Amino acid sequence: MGKILAVFEEGVDYGFEGGPRYSTDEAKLVNGFLERDSSWEYSRHEFSASFGNILDEVRDRIIAVFHVCRGARHSFKFKDWNDYTIVDQVLQVLPGTSDPVQLYKTYEPFGPPYVTVRPIQAFKYATIVDNLGDPVAGTLDLDTGIFTPTDPWTVDEYRISLAEFYVWVCFEDDYNPMTINAWKANTARVTLIEDLTEFTATNVPSSWEE
Repeated sequence: MGKILAVFEEGVDYGFEGGPRYSTDEAKLVNGFLERDSSWEYSRHEFSASFGNILDEVRDRIIAVFHVCRGARHSFKFKDWNDYTIVDQVLQVLPGTSDPVQLYKTYEPFGPPYVTVRPIQAFKYATIVDNLGDPVAGTLDLDTGIFTPTDPWTVDEYRISLAEFYVWVCFEDDYNPMTINAWKANTARVTLIEDLTEFTATNVPSSWEE
């Protein structure tokens, strides 16, 4: 399998579905209580996208993408319209080094310590700033989410001031039908699953666990 460095069609219909999936293991104890634990460190997103009454050229592009991906074999970038931005978020770095860092998004609706961390591995853009709000010089690999600073990190607070990101996905199935509704009116529905890649950066904090 490989990665295609391109973004899939963004013009999905209303009715688009998608979101994170976790995997929870349950064990029933002798006292009747349940013990639950997470078998995945990170969530895996799934999407169901509809394209209604699309023109022939859009239909042809979706068919071509499916062929190029060889069904579920290769992955590509996809925009999750429910969750695609990072705004003013603290970024953990390694002070005293010029080590690359993996960019990530944190979710904390209840505030600390209830924080869940999600590595982001595909970006449209991202701006890293220091505690004064000045942009940090460096290079962002848009296809991995790895940021390499030009100068060493200092003992400072760094933030992702604004970013827009994608999700690496692949087709869930090796079969993807198209529907002809009328003359030059086609319908497509694609089911996609996130294709996470292992990363080596050590700056990503752990999510909270009880």
